[in-house]
Amino acid sequence: MTIEISSSLMCADLLNLESEILKLEKAGTDMFHMDIMDGHFVNNLALSIDLLKAIRSVSTTPLEAHLMVENPLDYIKKAKKAGADMISVHLESTPHIHKALKEIRECNMKAGIAINPGTSHLLIEPLLEETDFILTMAVNPGFAGQEFIKSTVNKVYKINKMLEENNLTNIKIEVDGNINSETIPPLYNAGARIFVGGTSGIFFGDRNYERNIENLKNSIK
Repeated sequence: MTIEISSSLMCADLLNLESEILKLEKAGTDMFHMDIMDGHFVNNLALSIDLLKAIRSVSTTPLEAHLMVENPLDYIKKAKKAGADMISVHLESTPHIHKALKEIRECNMKAGIAINPGTSHLLIEPLLEETDFILTMAVNPGFAGQEFIKSTVNKVYKINKMLEENNLTNIKIEVDGNINSETIPPLYNAGARIFVGGTSGIFFGDRNYERNIENLKNSIK
């Protein structure tokens, strides 16, 4: 089975974002990952709904809005209107996570649960019927360039086993945080299939996106 690479646009050159998008598409990115932060759920501000709308005007590549916000229900319909194809909502961000996932699907988008490194995978089991993908954080959310948390591999393995036991293998596991050609193979073997590339996998060195994305995709061969 092949893997999918999602380019994290918060790591791109935002002063030349349209050019960056075109380069990443030519290089073979499968989707774009947009971290939308409110400065409260995480101690940072990143991309926005308005920027998502601008990106959609120049690209047809699938867009995931990763909501790192305290009130995700306030963002879902806005993200849909702006052009998002997928939305991931943090389990830790709202007591109404079931309602949020259901609303995402009602807006004809793929619904994802995002979980922090310290959150048990067992907490997502009651939500699987409303879920299309699971975003497992391999770093604490909010900032790029963090060290990979090794226990993520075992968490992905446990999530994959849980999906198999519930006959829900159609749900994909996505991993975000220090994704590179060394961290992908063990995560892939554990069951992950979507990988968010940032400063350690795509946006580094001379930023040869075609070579960097190819290296990520070839890392499981």
